[in-house]
Amino acid sequence: MSLTSVVLIGPMGSGKSTVGRALADRAHMDHLDLDEMIVAARGLTIPEIFALEGESGFRTLEHDALSSALSGAPAVVSTGGGVVTVESNRDLLGGSGALIVWLDASVEVLTRRVDGGATRPLLVGDDVEGALRNIVAARADWYNEVSDFRIDTSEATVEDCVGLIVAASAPEAPQPAERPA
Repeated sequence: MSLTSVVLIGPMGSGKSTVGRALADRAHMDHLDLDEMIVAARGLTIPEIFALEGESGFRTLEHDALSSALSGAPAVVSTGGGVVTVESNRDLLGGSGALIVWLDASVEVLTRRVDGGATRPLLVGDDVEGALRNIVAARADWYNEVSDFRIDTSEATVEDCVGLIVAASAPEAPQPAERPA
């Protein structure tokens, strides 16, 4: 694998943290999870940060974590699902030189994976699937804008995803062609 960073973007439940850890292990790179970085820096859970500082306060912390992650040694970076909602984050991603991989899955699969959304501040309420559908639709163009390629994780194993990313990061490797319509 090349020495460039790999950044995983995509909706909550798409597998960014799980695939990120496995990819980092295989590539012998550090794994940086932005949510974990934010929690460590603030000493609060993500729901507590949302409750105290709102989404805009969280997005500021997320921007700082992303900037820090991209300015360090090459690493595998797992972002939060909403990282692309902030233009300055999209600019950071676009100018990073990192391989940006959009992990995606069907809304039905995402709904199952977030297990009711109790720890996901943007999924509070009774209609988790409807909330996810709206979030995914609102962010899809931004994911597409900043990503080098997309992997549908709905039925792919973690190992499948890691293999695709490793193959794509090889020098002169053709990028997987899968893109949303």
